[in-house]
Amino acid sequence: MNIRKRHREQSEVETGALADILFFLMMFFLMISTLASPDAIKLLLPESSTAQQTATKENIRVTVDENNQYFVDDNLVPFEELEVYLGEEAKRKGSETVILRIAQDRTVQDLAKVYDIVARLNLVMVMATDKM
Repeated sequence: MNIRKRHREQSEVETGALADILFFLMMFFLMISTLASPDAIKLLLPESSTAQQTATKENIRVTVDENNQYFVDDNLVPFEELEVYLGEEAKRKGSETVILRIAQDRTVQDLAKVYDIVARLNLVMVMATDKM
């Protein structure tokens, strides 16, 4: 009896181009993810008939301009009166957050002076910036 082995060709997958394709896909998704803005997602939230309206607290805005003038919510306040004025505004608005907008040419010392006042009043300070 003459039994022969069948000789099958081994199938191979060429992976040389696969690495290139994966690299380009990775670069594509990295570039797209840096361009995506988290503010671009609009949500329609569910509605409820028993939902309670939450009171939104109005933040306190402090602005230091190029001329070293201090503004609290668009009101010019001398630096010597800033601590008292901020304390009164925090009580009036019921807010614990101070948003600081400071001109680019102001020194770090100007920032530190406002931060010290905010810290003494036990408020939270957030520094506003522009997108680059």
